[in-house]
Amino acid sequence: MITRREFVKGVAGVAVVGTLIDPPGTEKLVASCGLYCGACPMYLATQNKDDERAKALLKQFSSGKMNWKMEDLLCDGCIASGRLATFCRSCQIRESAAKKTKDKLCSSCPDFACSRITAFNNDGMLHHSEVLANLRQLQKIGLKDWAKSEDERWKCPQCKGAISWYDASCPKCGAARSGKLFPLKKA
Repeated sequence: MITRREFVKGVAGVAVVGTLIDPPGTEKLVASCGLYCGACPMYLATQNKDDERAKALLKQFSSGKMNWKMEDLLCDGCIASGRLATFCRSCQIRESAAKKTKDKLCSSCPDFACSRITAFNNDGMLHHSEVLANLRQLQKIGLKDWAKSEDERWKCPQCKGAISWYDASCPKCGAARSGKLFPLKKA
């Protein structure tokens, strides 16, 4: 188990190194599959050094068959140079896009939309259900503009704080989730 001190120290170290390796910019928050990493709760917990959110995620993912450690949550974004959360480390979609495209994005792949990305889009996870539309929009307007629009879309309409895929309201100010985001289903 990683301590809070080690978690914060690790995040701070990568933040410094990451600025040397990857220029700042929302383009590094575009996942190969068309998800926006800037709305991922693991990415947000890591980058915001949000220990409470990280502990809640660890509790969520350490039940049942999964036995996660704090380092399994740490993430710097899918195509950025840095750490990847456990879900993304062995992602076949990311690996395939890296082999077939220069920019590591499915939207540039000659096989788009393959059965793998289509199945991912239709697997029942709410945040996956928009990847095909995201990738088509990415093809249409380009990486920089799409990343910029996603960055804006995933901000709180009131305080401009970051909203994650499954936040019902802004964790910063409590404002309601924007209507521009996919609706959360009631349990």
